[in-house]
Amino acid sequence: MRPAVPVRVTLALGLLLLVPSVRADEEMLHEFVPEIDGADPNSLVLGRDAAPEAIVYQGELLSAPEGGARRADERAMVAAPDDDGSGRDAPGRRSPTFRPDRITSLEGSLGYYTVFSPSIAPFKRVSALDAVVSTDDGIPVLGVAHPESVTPVPVEGALAEASDGRQRDRFWGSVVLDFGMGDRVPFPSVSPESRLLTLRTEPEVALRIEKDAADNFFAVAPARVGEVRVTFLTDAPREYFNAAALPAVKADALADEVFPMDDAVRAEALRFAETLGLTPRSDLPEVLEKLTEHFRSFVESDRPPPDTGNIFRDLAEAQRGVCRHRAYAFVITAQALGVPTRFVMNEAHAWVEVKLMDLGWMRIDLGGAAGALEAHGSRDRPVYRPTEADPLPQPPAYRQSYSQLGGDNVRGLREGEGEAFAEASRVGAEGAGGAVAAAGGTDGASGDGEGGGLFSAAPVATRGRPLRLTVDTRSFEVFRGRSLTVSGRALDPDGEGVPGLRVEIVLRGARERLLGVTVTGPGGTYRSAVGVDPDLDVGEYALVVRTPGNEEFFPARAH
Repeated sequence: MRPAVPVRVTLALGLLLLVPSVRADEEMLHEFVPEIDGADPNSLVLGRDAAPEAIVYQGELLSAPEGGARRADERAMVAAPDDDGSGRDAPGRRSPTFRPDRITSLEGSLGYYTVFSPSIAPFKRVSALDAVVSTDDGIPVLGVAHPESVTPVPVEGALAEASDGRQRDRFWGSVVLDFGMGDRVPFPSVSPESRLLTLRTEPEVALRIEKDAADNFFAVAPARVGEVRVTFLTDAPREYFNAAALPAVKADALADEVFPMDDAVRAEALRFAETLGLTPRSDLPEVLEKLTEHFRSFVESDRPPPDTGNIFRDLAEAQRGVCRHRAYAFVITAQALGVPTRFVMNEAHAWVEVKLMDLGWMRIDLGGAAGALEAHGSRDRPVYRPTEADPLPQPPAYRQSYSQLGGDNVRGLREGEGEAFAEASRVGAEGAGGAVAAAGGTDGASGDGEGGGLFSAAPVATRGRPLRLTVDTRSFEVFRGRSLTVSGRALDPDGEGVPGLRVEIVLRGARERLLGVTVTGPGGTYRSAVGVDPDLDVGEYALVVRTPGNEEFFPARAH
């Protein structure tokens, strides 16, 4: 008979205290396990040799990635570029250019290959383009302004302080690099200003990491060594994901950092900007708000915009297209106004980055990725959630599309993560107080009956309200074979209790164990005593409390 061993469970992707199982006549040895309640949300856990063993993200211990050969759910990064300029990198390749097209219909299902934990799907940076260059036929294409300008990226150490003093979040990375076709291979990044904190290779290879002027990262090997597994610890400034406030400066405050574009293209872009009431001397917050609202209001359509011979104006004015069309037209308009802006993409999505004075680069998603997404390699990791709400407008076409992220059109995320991400996006928009009126008269559907937004598939559902699930106790002292009592409330956006909701209590380790199910009563309250399996192995677990919602409310999970 096993002795009753106390285990400690912390709510919402938390920690079960590691305590060895012992016989009654054995002495129990004590080993330090970090206390993560109240700790910095991105704390680092070091091993006995001072090497990082785990990071703490939202109360969950994320262990260092395992090594080994390339798995079936991975794609190796290769040296050969993707030269078709289609606006979506082939898996494992980066694109040096982007040339616009007129295929504005919603794409089917795309595959995304996960590198980072917590997951940033679908925003892994592979290709960043920062220059607008006119071709011989007068079409503006995007490229890298100074590809020959390369700087080394040092491995700074797990505990290295950032020289800029900005708050940062850490991410584990694991990727296979194939040097069979060249000794310089694209290296995925979380943000343009990410630091490399640790790096380990299998087999051991003296890799050099560097990046160009557009912050495309590369790994350089001393020879063509075949496939190399790289596991690493990196970070990113929190402002990259959402800035708490936009700088109160003019749009052209950093215009000297914008690569000069053809005079005719710039004049055409400024004429379009004027239709939105914008000039280079407009306030930057106004510029970003109006551009974001306009390009997030695009709709996917089987009917391309009218062809006047100017593809930039055709796309920008008709507001038709998927992510690559939105990002392309946004970049040209913003750069013409003097805002340093980049077009960024990977195998599944395209978005933009803008540089903010004193804050650095910030990511802006414009939506329109695909009808469905398969996130390979994401089932064992949480989804990253920005600490700040989106400061920019989210028109109905953009916001409504998030209601589908918990459905069958997004596969491969850890159970419950799609719903949580969707809820965070909707609540974030409301919390930021941004404008939500649709530009161009769209209300989330085009004349073709097609919806806009991130992973949107027409038509988008308009029914559903955010739901907040609370838990009264965040940590529990419990013995294996005994029970713990979980209680809390389900609340609507007005703070009123919601009765009649199914509430699931789950213990998550290597696999999920459903401990029990209850239903919210009057006032939205719930209370359930659930048992802990006496044969449960000692290890790291998370206690998850969630509800699938109902016809009126979206799914939710306790935070």
